[in-house]
Amino acid sequence: GRAGWTMSRLKVWLVTIGEMLPVEKSCRRMRTSMLADRLAARGHDVVWWTSAFDHFRKDWLFGKDAEVPVNDRLKLRALKGTGYRKNVSFGRIIDHRVIAWKFRKRIREAERPDVIIASTPPHDLAFEAVAFAKENSIPVLVDVRDQWPDIFLDAVPNALRAAVRLSMHKDFRIIEAAMRRANGLLAPTEAFLQWGLGYAKRERGWRDRVFPIGYMRHKGTPYAGRLLDLFEPMKDKFIVSFVGAIAGRYHNPMIMIDAARSLSALKDIHFVVAGDGELFGALKEASRDLDNVTLTGWLDQDEISFVLGRSKVGICPSAKPVDLPTNKTFSYLSEGLPVVSSFDGDLKSLIEKRGIGLHYRPGDIEAFADCIKRLYDYPGLYAEMSLNASRTFDALFDADKIYDEYARHIEKVAHGMSRPKWGKDLF
Repeated sequence: GRAGWTMSRLKVWLVTIGEMLPVEKSCRRMRTSMLADRLAARGHDVVWWTSAFDHFRKDWLFGKDAEVPVNDRLKLRALKGTGYRKNVSFGRIIDHRVIAWKFRKRIREAERPDVIIASTPPHDLAFEAVAFAKENSIPVLVDVRDQWPDIFLDAVPNALRAAVRLSMHKDFRIIEAAMRRANGLLAPTEAFLQWGLGYAKRERGWRDRVFPIGYMRHKGTPYAGRLLDLFEPMKDKFIVSFVGAIAGRYHNPMIMIDAARSLSALKDIHFVVAGDGELFGALKEASRDLDNVTLTGWLDQDEISFVLGRSKVGICPSAKPVDLPTNKTFSYLSEGLPVVSSFDGDLKSLIEKRGIGLHYRPGDIEAFADCIKRLYDYPGLYAEMSLNASRTFDALFDADKIYDEYARHIEKVAHGMSRPKWGKDLF
């Protein structure tokens, strides 16, 4: 771009549900939240269209549709759906349908934005944002966060996939239309971007970009809460931590319980599962006779930072092969923690190319335990991987750098679309 180039003040719509919102105590800053902060800091007015439902705790943040000012530059427009109990469920599909329907109604009376960034999932909400943008000649980008509705095929036996695809034929048409009609596609990984371009049926263009999720280093006050007493007995231990939502489908830390049992003779190794979710009850039952496992339950951002600051290794466990971005990786790297992961794709490549940890096959308890033992037994290897983790975070995953560039890209797209005489060669 032009040296020193800046964008005039924009009205930006962010259309994303399923994230923690900056109205909650010690909110975990996720992708849209960090982007909203950066856009506001650059002088733009941001409206974040979202859900009144807390995706993580499965509870209501607002009892009805709500408009909530966060600061002078950022406003939330929360829409109330039906709620749901499980992440991969028809209850969630219904909830998203209701929100998409409400969104379509509400935006007709809202002040028009200069640019729209819509996330998928949910694909129907992204479709409504794209359709509205095209009707009103507004540039629109779709940020591909997950491979919906494809994941519903993965969730059923092979024999049922054809039937499920047939029953969801409308969903597949919706995602194709959203991808094809968007002015550009964004994604946290190259694999997700290519998946989106496949539905768009076109080659990559200048508006299509990969922006990793990244992580913002916590700058809060020293921690003085409930975890101090919990962690006191393990202050000299080699702590192996999983931090995040215990979702079951992708992030399944049950293998940590099995490894804790097999490594119980090594008294210095302690496993911590920090988070809550669908598998929490099963994890608690499976670990009740183990004194080398601690389950913390739900954590706020200050507590997450406390746990990571006292951990030695970060875990990204999946029960089956999957290529997904995972937020927890970046939080681990920010504290210099080597990563032990069973995720394929971008994360596996990162581990192999940059030496930031170890990879094991999904569900292979013996291999997982061996990874932990290697990092414990070889301080030199551990120190090297820890240094690589810190360097990799600084080079690739510092959210301050990522979201400043993301915001600049939005400005370029908005400017290029609104003033076509400049031409695409400018950028």
